[in-house]
Amino acid sequence: MVIAKSKYIRISPRKLRRVVDVIRGMDVITASDKLKFMPYTAADVVNKVLKSAVANAKENNKLNPTELRITKVYVDQATTLRRWRAMSRGRGFPILKRTSHLTIEVNHDEHLATQQDLRSKKSFMPEKKLQDKHDHKHEHKHDEHDHKHEHKSESKTQIKQPKAKETKSKIKETEKKTTKKKKEEEE
Repeated sequence: MVIAKSKYIRISPRKLRRVVDVIRGMDVITASDKLKFMPYTAADVVNKVLKSAVANAKENNKLNPTELRITKVYVDQATTLRRWRAMSRGRGFPILKRTSHLTIEVNHDEHLATQQDLRSKKSFMPEKKLQDKHDHKHEHKHDEHDHKHEHKSESKTQIKQPKAKETKSKIKETEKKTTKKKKEEEE
């Protein structure tokens, strides 16, 4: 369990909570990606504190940042700055500038760690295993190939015929060659 805090943020707790509620319980990478594309100013502040929590986990506890999950996130109200705005007939109208404290807690997640191990094993597959996997007939390169089309019928995978003009000329050439060979063999 690693904690990062930011105190006296000049954003109201209500505005911070709408951002924090979205990322609660997510893994660190997904949460960071979501925060980057949120249209709120509070998202930048939350992202900075999240990065701080990840850095604390990495440096102090030697945890892998890709295996971290947000376990607790909460926003508390800090002191309220009181200001006054002049109104008509000599009156003053109070302005309350609210501040807040943000706390993010991240922890190592076993489920993410096992997923990471599976990804690393899948990414490293020797070429021999890839070639053994192919027992179908078609011509293509066998490195990193998507096998969605393996089970199509062979009638659909026909060889494209060349254009009519090309075929006629090629047929004539092959006929000439075969006739020449036959004549040579007869002689």
